Amino acid sequence: MQTKKRTSEYGQDLNKGVNNMKALVLKGKCKVDYEDVETPKCPKGGLLLKIEAVGLCGSDVRTYEFGHHNVEYPAVLGHENVGRIIEVSEGVAGYEVGERIMMHPGIPCGKCTYCQSGLQSLCENRLTYGHTIYGGMAEYMAVPKEGIDRGLILKVPKDIKSEEIVTVELLSSVLNAQENAGVNIGETVVIIGTGPIGCLHSEISRLKGAKKIIMVDLKASRLEMCRQFSGTDFIDSSICDPIEKVMELTDGMGADHVIVAAPSADAHYQGLRMLKKRGTLVLFGGLNKDNPWTKLDANLIHYRELTIKGAFGYGFSVFSKAFNIVCNKMLRGNIVTHIIPLKDMEKGVSLIKKGEALKVVMKP
Repeated sequence: MQTKKRTSEYGQDLNKGVNNMKALVLKGKCKVDYEDVETPKCPKGGLLLKIEAVGLCGSDVRTYEFGHHNVEYPAVLGHENVGRIIEVSEGVAGYEVGERIMMHPGIPCGKCTYCQSGLQSLCENRLTYGHTIYGGMAEYMAVPKEGIDRGLILKVPKDIKSEEIVTVELLSSVLNAQENAGVNIGETVVIIGTGPIGCLHSEISRLKGAKKIIMVDLKASRLEMCRQFSGTDFIDSSICDPIEKVMELTDGMGADHVIVAAPSADAHYQGLRMLKKRGTLVLFGGLNKDNPWTKLDANLIHYRELTIKGAFGYGFSVFSKAFNIVCNKMLRGNIVTHIIPLKDMEKGVSLIKKGEALKVVMKP
């Protein structure tokens, strides 16, 4: 497999060669070059793709700025990938040149305790495109045999644009969080943070049957962008107490679920106080790794019998559900606000950091 050594039977060496392609090569923190690298070979038992679209994820932005424990420089990021097959390895059945596919971004080992329990997203030996395997921020990308053998690939219908289907990865994380939290018909859901994740949480809450979906953010501009989605109420927490406002909107009861989709310890504090008795707080976004601590009122949790859950990743079954939601056009609004050339990644990073974009998609 093409892992941290950056060489393998199916991978490219990030040096200029005879058969070159363009790729975004991450060479250090905040240092990326759009340059020629060797085009990958079709791996034995695998596929070779021409990338059509790759999403710029918030985790890509963090890796660009701060690095990642699973990323060794030089690296090619990109785990939200859609590509067209240009070569099929001998002996591989079920795939044809010209078909568009997207891959689950992780390849679980299938052997660890979590994999054996059906929790592939928590695999202890997982390989991930853009981290331990070269990702899709390039003109071409190799799909290893393991990804095919474990059934981690979906074929994209002809009537769906590549920039639309690339949002499946983000939607999968959201869907997994809500299924884990148990969002149900007639409930009230509060979503703190109205970036792309928060907007998609409003959509899944609606599809789950939530009656009231309350969106909370510090920025009026972000709240305005999210109005095209499924929120029923909008709270600008820069001009009012969001806890008091949630209680007012719920007749003093509080919410069944509060989903914190923002990297903020203050949001954790607020979210806990917005819950009704036996409510659930979902911590979707992590905090800065240098200061990951948060304050939670243990007495409030104890006496109100509150539940706190973390949310990270998803398995292939959830990935497939999210894929079908997008293919069946069940989402309101348009989460993709910017489509830019791959070479302009740093422009995309700036748009995301300034809060001027929801979802940025890049095309080679």
